[in-house]
Amino acid sequence: MKKNLLLLLLSLLLAGPALACPVCEKRQPKGFANITHGVGPGGWFDYAMLYGSIAVVVVVFACFFWFLLRPDSARNRARRQISFS
Repeated sequence: MKKNLLLLLLSLLLAGPALACPVCEKRQPKGFANITHGVGPGGWFDYAMLYGSIAVVVVVFACFFWFLLRPDSARNRARRQISFS
């Protein structure tokens, strides 16, 4: 099982064809070259959406790890806020 998992991870990491081709690399902005096929973000709205979605993902991961490592603090807070009387 572990051997299959390691082979799968290795094959995913070495997936060179998933990167951008030379034609697409030239059409993409400097910071986004060699990531995907096609053109990169074009205007200010595209960049705002991109960085906004990155911020949302970072906040979600931070909350996930916070509540994964400290589940009692969230549980006690919820018990204090909800009164059953």
